[in-house]
Amino acid sequence: MSNMAPENGTDPSKNATLVRGARLALMGRAGALIEVLSLFLFAQMYGSETYGIFLVLWFVVQALAIFSDFGMTLALQRFIPSGEDEINAGRILKYALSVSLTISCVVSVGLTFAAPFIADFINANERDSQHLVDIIRLYAWAVPLWCLIDVCTAAIRAQQVFGPEIKVRIFYEQGFRLVFGSLFYFLGYLSFGLFISHLIGLAFTALFALRLIHRHYGLPLIFTKTGRDKALVRDMVSFAFSMVLPNLAKKWHSGLPLLVLNVMIPGAQGAEAAGIYGIARKLVSFINVFRESLEYVLAPIASAHSKLEQKGQLQDMFRFATRLAICLIIPAATLIVFNRYGLMRLSGSEFLAGTLAVIILASGRVLEAGTGPSTAILTMIGRYRLPFINAVIGVTLTGLLGVILVPLGSMFAEGLMGPIAAAALSAIIGINATAILANLEARFLYDLRPYARQSVKPILVSLAFSAVLAGLIVVTEDIWRPLHFAIGVIGFVCALVGIMRYGFQRQEAEIIIPRKVREKYPFLLPRDATID
Repeated sequence: MSNMAPENGTDPSKNATLVRGARLALMGRAGALIEVLSLFLFAQMYGSETYGIFLVLWFVVQALAIFSDFGMTLALQRFIPSGEDEINAGRILKYALSVSLTISCVVSVGLTFAAPFIADFINANERDSQHLVDIIRLYAWAVPLWCLIDVCTAAIRAQQVFGPEIKVRIFYEQGFRLVFGSLFYFLGYLSFGLFISHLIGLAFTALFALRLIHRHYGLPLIFTKTGRDKALVRDMVSFAFSMVLPNLAKKWHSGLPLLVLNVMIPGAQGAEAAGIYGIARKLVSFINVFRESLEYVLAPIASAHSKLEQKGQLQDMFRFATRLAICLIIPAATLIVFNRYGLMRLSGSEFLAGTLAVIILASGRVLEAGTGPSTAILTMIGRYRLPFINAVIGVTLTGLLGVILVPLGSMFAEGLMGPIAAAALSAIIGINATAILANLEARFLYDLRPYARQSVKPILVSLAFSAVLAGLIVVTEDIWRPLHFAIGVIGFVCALVGIMRYGFQRQEAEIIIPRKVREKYPFLLPRDATID
């Protein structure tokens, strides 16, 4: 095999930078598996109906928090790195905290008073219905806590410090919620337990986030009275305001099906359907973590290479990120889809109604990966409005199709399986509409295309190894369930090894596989690869 020439004459070291950053982002996002495991446990303990109410209200809290932080999390990323000194950085953080906490507290007060009105639109079982107004009033105060955590951790990221944030956001928040959620379940607080435990987890997380702020900024510096820089405040608010609606649109992509299911299916079944869909969605989130990690790193690199003379490097990274994401996502989707019954059954037999939704969501995420990281490219090269317009179109499609398809879902499958699958289908159509629009815009506005001749071989190899993985899972499905799942995971790892070994060319394989791994396991590289 000959050495691979860089596409468009670009420097492959840019792809190496992309992969190194993506590996770090993937390690951070892997910690989110704690959340997935805790949600499976909570669904089993509290039941699909109470869990469904929790997911619906948690989506409402997150959406309101995105509105309340007023884009200050992104404003910090832009303004703090350019701060001239610590006093200026502290002033910027103080402005951000003042804006977000003021708005979030006002929103929480409004949500507290509006609780009886909101409760009328939420379907719940008889036990939870009796406490729903009080639950909403209690959980409303998660909004300022979440905003405080978001702003504090964004300020830490602005200092290019990532490790402590991952510890705070994943291990502290999820850890405290898991401990107290289990405690309240055993104490018999079945209606309030999930909500109180989450508030406690958020409160502890906020304290640790403030501790990080003290370490990197100094709390006395933030609370010291300084003169107001009106020009800085105006610039921050102007920038942040443009970010609020795109962030909201992105959140509605994932949460709208929960609301549609809960509102359109009456009684306890509406809450149950939302809970089952939430588990299916979280399960499929494992697939999407590979694409998100690449986009997380690609965005700032794209921003730095957006000039016309650097288009070749941008095109090369775009294609490389696309084929790498697809080749990782296909076997990941295979693992989840062919183990869907065992995984969904972990939370209880009623969650098997979400198995068809798992197939739809996983297939849709593979299709989305096929469009490439176009949205990240558009955002970072200056087309701020296009991603928002695309997201609005996608969310509108999801909502309209959900309202039409969910009532018809029972015609195609028994029980709740049909409506839940219909909600998943509407979500995937909306998500892919957004992705396809971004792909077309990147192509026709900037002539950026996600595929090249180098993409054919790794994708075909990924499909081949994924087919073998699917066959292995099917053949061993009658054995002991934990062993069956372990075989699937081992098969998934072997598929990744095979894709690296036989799918990618020499330079790409050396970029993707860390040096220490290459030295210890040289068989992972293509036959003619060398360890530099």
